[in-house]
Amino acid sequence: MKAPLKRYVSRMAMGFLAYAVGIFAANYFNPGPSRRYWAILFPVVPIIFIVATILRFVSEGLDELQRKNVTEAAAFAGIATGFTCFSYLFLRNMGAAEFHAEWAFYMMWGYYAVGIILGILRYR
Repeated sequence: MKAPLKRYVSRMAMGFLAYAVGIFAANYFNPGPSRRYWAILFPVVPIIFIVATILRFVSEGLDELQRKNVTEAAAFAGIATGFTCFSYLFLRNMGAAEFHAEWAFYMMWGYYAVGIILGILRYR
C-alpha cells in the first residue's frame, strides 16, 4: 500500500463518531415542524466525509490491481442492485411484500462481496 493505513482508519473513526453525534443531535434536538427537515441533515456531512475518505483510500492506498478489483466490484454492485430493485417492482405488482429502502443498501453490500470474490478468482 502506498499510503499508510493508519491515517485512513483514524479518518474513518472520526467520520463514524461525527455520524453518531449527528444522529444523536437529529434525534435529541427536536425542533419545531418547520425546522425538522434541517435537523435530519446533521448526519449527512459526516457521511460525505466518510465517502471522500473511502474514495481517497481507493485512489491512493491501493495498488493498480486492487483498485481495478474494487472499482469493478462497485460497478457490479451498483448495476445489480439497480436491476434487482427495478425487477422487484414487477413482483410487488403480483402481490409480493413491500420493498423497504434499507434492503437496497444490504443488497448492494452482498453484491459487492460477490463482485470482490469474482474479481479475486478472475485475477488469480
